[in-house]
Amino acid sequence: MGTVAGERLGDTALCAAAPPYGETSVQAFALRDGAGLYLIRPDHRSAASISLDAAGGYLCVGLVGELALWKGEDREALRTGQLHVLRQRAGAGFRRIECASPGRLAAVVFFSTRWCRSCPQGPTCDVGRFLLHGNGGRAGACDQAIELDETGLACARGLLDLHIEEDADTLSVERSVLALLSWAFARHADRTDAPARDASLPPRAAMKVRQAAEILRQRFEDPPTIAELSALIGLNESDLKRWFKSLYGDSIASYSRQRRLEAARDLLVHSSLGVASIALEVGFSNPSQFARAFRLQFGLNPSEYRRSPS
Repeated sequence: MGTVAGERLGDTALCAAAPPYGETSVQAFALRDGAGLYLIRPDHRSAASISLDAAGGYLCVGLVGELALWKGEDREALRTGQLHVLRQRAGAGFRRIECASPGRLAAVVFFSTRWCRSCPQGPTCDVGRFLLHGNGGRAGACDQAIELDETGLACARGLLDLHIEEDADTLSVERSVLALLSWAFARHADRTDAPARDASLPPRAAMKVRQAAEILRQRFEDPPTIAELSALIGLNESDLKRWFKSLYGDSIASYSRQRRLEAARDLLVHSSLGVASIALEVGFSNPSQFARAFRLQFGLNPSEYRRSPS
């Protein structure tokens, strides 16, 4: 395991592309049957890019920072707070995941078609069909986003907790990888991808409010005011505040602060950034104010939490 650029995992074409302006911070680890794991941590102030040109299924989860999926010149934002299942069939065209923001935490797991078919059940294996076909269509036909609950977050953080060297225990790494896959497959089978919606909330309002929540999760560094958020999604402030509370059970300000502090917690545990840098990454210009808010949320100062995360 190490910082790599353009490394091939087994017989797959999964690789990390080094940007022209700095060293990539993607770490790669090859697993059995052509599978692979990539971890993205903010140890270098540069972008990171992962190619999705090998056929198979990709599980991509971003905890902090902006992720984007590119196909040619087309760019699609990948929401934080979700696990994205990206299915790539042979000859479907080049795609890549880009992590452009400096303070970012993300993991990508690749399951090759050989891995998916190695199950004793062969092509009838439900997990393999989930990775390659989604709901049963042709390979690569259905990308999918699954909302992360506490268990899903724990699985993602378990991957980022890994500190793997060249002689790492492959079975230990695979155990963490399979925990995420098991959770994703269970959520897929249960069809519980979306958060519950208040029955009194109009569908269009729910869509707009979820859009507002996504903007809050993406803009940690520069969180929008309620007036700015209202203009961005096309709802008046009164409806936005009322419907947001109805859907998420929290005020906009409280929701935003909690997401930013959770991002700070993840950066403290999984990165080498200093406390002051982390404060800026999550939108606190005053480190003392950040430390007070963090202590109120988690019961410890940031430096104490880093030494002994709970």
